[in-house]
Formats: sequence, structure tokens, C-alpha cells
Amino acid sequence: MNSRDFKNDNKGISLIEIIIVLAIMALIGGIVVLSTQVATNKHVNACAEKIGSALEQTRSLVMGKQSGYLEIYQLAGDYVYVRMYIDGAPYSDPVAVGHPGVIVNYTKEDGSTGVLTAGAALNIYFSRNGSVKTTGDRITQFEITNGNRTVDVNIDLFTGRVEVVKA
Repeated sequence: MNSRDFKNDNKGISLIEIIIVLAIMALIGGIVVLSTQVATNKHVNACAEKIGSALEQTRSLVMGKQSGYLEIYQLAGDYVYVRMYIDGAPYSDPVAVGHPGVIVNYTKEDGSTGVLTAGAALNIYFSRNGSVKTTGDRITQFEITNGNRTVDVNIDLFTGRVEVVKA
């Protein structure tokens, strides 16, 4: 059999070859979708952890000072930021804690809810004993979400204790 006979016997690709190629493409597509979801869920977890940490840090710093609060805000189509203020002056530079696409919902002491929107800021004031002051936004819970994943940040108003709860 010479090379000329081999070429004449070639009738194209078989059905099995097509099925194998489609299966490989489906597997690769599934991996891409899954990795995208995992990456966006990490943004939600990281945002909740950073907000919880900033609340705890602000609470600890205020215990030896006169007053202090944590400002949480979002710029138009941008990251979620936190900034600490101690004794009326900025204690830290703004720190980005949440990527674009992360939504921050909150619940106040009276049960009313809201969404952190661009240009608006939430201020959580702490007293010297660590509790949340009656002035400012008395928020009991933040709900950080991207539509697929939700993580709660709970604040005890009496003790100021912060708990991050991953659903």
C-alpha cells in the first residue's frame, strides 16, 4: 500500500470523533463557567471579611479615644471603600474592600433595609466601651452579595462585636 492509496481511502471524520470533540468543548466550557463563579464568590467573601475586620479595628481603636466611626461608601460603578475616623480626624486612607459588582445591603436597628449606593455613605459610630453609639447609622447587619453568593456581617449594638456569617 503506497501513500496514494491511503489518501484515496480517507472519507473524512467519523461520528465518534465529532462526539469526542464536542465532549471536550463542553468540559472546557464548564470549567470556565465554574472558575468564573468561584472567582466572583471570592470577591464577596473578601469584601465581607474586610468590612468585618475594619469594624473590629475601629471598635478597638475607639476604646482608648474620645470618639470614632467607620465610614463605608461606594463611588459610581466602583469599589466599596472603608475609612476610619478617630477623634474627628481621618485615621486611615480609604481602603477598597469590595470589587465592582459586589452589592452591599444593610439592615438598621429599626428593621428598615437599604442598599449602599454610589455617592452615599454609612457611618457606624462606636463609643469608648465598644458599643455602637445611638448617633449615626445603627446598622445591625450587612449583607454582601453578587447575586449568587451572600455573606452576612452581623453587628451586636450593645457590645460592638462583629460576626461574619457565610451562608
